[in-house]
Amino acid sequence: MSAHAATGEQYAVSAGCREAASAALECLKSGGNVVDAAIAGSAVLCVVLPHAVTIGGDLFALVKLRAQPMAAVNASGAAPRAASIENFAARGLKLVPLIGPLSIQTPGLVAGWQALAERWASRPMAELLAPAIAYARGGFDIGERLAQCIGAAKDESWEIPGWREVFAPQGRCLGAGGRFVQPGLARTLERIAAGGAAAFYTGPVARDMARSVRRAGGVMTEEDLQAVRAVETRPLSVEYGGLEICTQPPISQGAILLRALGILQRRAPDARALPERKLWTHAARALRTAFRERLALLGDEEDSFEKAVEMIAGRALPARHSRAAAHAGPETTTLSIMDAQGNAVSIIQSVFADLGSGVIARESGVLFNNRLSAFFLDPSHPNHLAPGRRTMHTLHSFVASDADGPVWAGGSPGGDNQPQVNLQLLARLVARGEAPAAAVEAPRWAIQPGTAPSDLAGERALCEPLLPKDVIEALGAAGFAPVLAPAASIGSAKVVGRVAGRKAVGAWSDRRRDGAALAA
Repeated sequence: MSAHAATGEQYAVSAGCREAASAALECLKSGGNVVDAAIAGSAVLCVVLPHAVTIGGDLFALVKLRAQPMAAVNASGAAPRAASIENFAARGLKLVPLIGPLSIQTPGLVAGWQALAERWASRPMAELLAPAIAYARGGFDIGERLAQCIGAAKDESWEIPGWREVFAPQGRCLGAGGRFVQPGLARTLERIAAGGAAAFYTGPVARDMARSVRRAGGVMTEEDLQAVRAVETRPLSVEYGGLEICTQPPISQGAILLRALGILQRRAPDARALPERKLWTHAARALRTAFRERLALLGDEEDSFEKAVEMIAGRALPARHSRAAAHAGPETTTLSIMDAQGNAVSIIQSVFADLGSGVIARESGVLFNNRLSAFFLDPSHPNHLAPGRRTMHTLHSFVASDADGPVWAGGSPGGDNQPQVNLQLLARLVARGEAPAAAVEAPRWAIQPGTAPSDLAGERALCEPLLPKDVIEALGAAGFAPVLAPAASIGSAKVVGRVAGRKAVGAWSDRRRDGAALAA
């Protein structure tokens, strides 16, 4: 397996598909800035990779513009007002359903575009969404991964209103190589292009979304949609390998990455001198500590930022123990952009599980997330369901900077594997000084379970087959029972960065999932 790679003198883009990377790069080449390009690429991802993200999903971003402080954007939705523990209990439910209408929370992604555009964009929304509208109206060829997800979702989603009309229009599932056209989604994107996020969260589109969810048996209303807002916040940071590593604060779980990096910096200060088996044993133990501590800051609470800072610093937090969520949404996609002037954006966005909830709005063509299924119906759990509450997110990305600005930016899908892939990437890039292509394609491992091992049976380490035997044995000796994972299956790295020794920037994307790396 060799990574997608590209270098250029001006711009670099790494994204979850070639169509999105191309849209972002063309935006840059036509004079747009990195935020313009990020919105353009994000929108194309929402059309071309509906198994990973749609405008019915959520978005998190990091933005670093030259001579400006780093900023984080949280564009996640919230539980509808009627989504209470009591309501679900009255339906005889002990868990929020994994898919279907009761798994839907309000979609925050479009509010994220609006926040990014109002704060940093230089081009009108109509121009930025034009490539996505063209793909929605004209269609695109279905890739292997999307076809697999459609086929896998058939049994559970066939009876969900709207699913067959979109994904099995002739009574059989769309397959690889077939043309996927989304006229309803094209009309919705045109409304957003003309009227911004207000055209999505109010008016005909919001009315159609709410009615579609209610007809299917869900509880989301127009009033719930009108309440959606994206939030700009300070990022969290830690020093690792001489760089400042930034990520999103709670409700994102980026703090897990930073806590583990901080521990690793202390336990393995000279990572270059350590054999991999020792470095990764230290890393696995650091991640175990971080996962155990995260329950203290899971909830959507006023003091969650301060708690995350305390956690990263290694100061004691109240002990919390609870069972980890059964579902860690694997379907997510990322987009990272850097230019030679010291500007960078890293975005991660998702509908949670493959094809989200499966519910599709009748007229507007919006496929909704199933993020509500991440909530617990136990009121004592820090991530318990409550009206208007935002659930904990595994979603996070990173930007690593020195005094001259961003050096690396990137991210990976994978639920609880996200901080583990990002840690291994940063350890290789920053601490070991490995070449980017080698770092993104290197074999990986991931420990499980992510949270509260005392409540779950046994710790284990998923190991890709090409991981060196001595690393696998060392992880086993450290208490993580090795389990062979499918080849090249853990995460999917998308990274941009400065090219060492040259006045250039580069992009790299591994081949574990769809992806592309372009530069100019």
